[in-house]
Amino acid sequence: MMKKRKLTKQKRTKAARKPRKRKGSATTRLTRRQEENRLDALAALALMRREGMSASSAAEAEGTSVENMRKYVGPALRKRGKDYVAKRSDRLSRVLTAIDNKGTRPIVVRSSKAASKTSRYFNAVGDALKGKRGALKEFRGKKIPYSKLKFITNLKTLRRLKDAGVLDNLKDIYWHGKKR
Repeated sequence: MMKKRKLTKQKRTKAARKPRKRKGSATTRLTRRQEENRLDALAALALMRREGMSASSAAEAEGTSVENMRKYVGPALRKRGKDYVAKRSDRLSRVLTAIDNKGTRPIVVRSSKAASKTSRYFNAVGDALKGKRGALKEFRGKKIPYSKLKFITNLKTLRRLKDAGVLDNLKDIYWHGKKR
């Protein structure tokens, strides 16, 4: 019969401190094709949430497959019967475009709620530049989620950036690196 050895306290803590393996995130390098598939899957997920569509119909509408959706946005899906439906929110990493004093730059946000807040900000910036005065009120003094940047609410700064041509593509907040 073998005797069990007691682990010393030092050995137990080393075993407990073993780092867990992490899955890839939005910051890992993807090929151009993989990045396009990922963006298509995110677009299909957004369509599922907005319109209440099933995964197969949203994938067809966005020109991707359910397999690609399971690969890139799998944690945001829940199986119901034979098809998948979208969960209310997720913790997927996304690379978005953020506005700072010098222009735009890519940032990583780690949830659908943060991405929604950033997109609401971009819509408010568009409304404010069209003349709607109170559009940026809810973003004053607030920070972009998962970032140290504050939302820019100074209309003078936003107009300067618009005149410089930085804010021409307000509806395109997902950072593509190179444009598709």
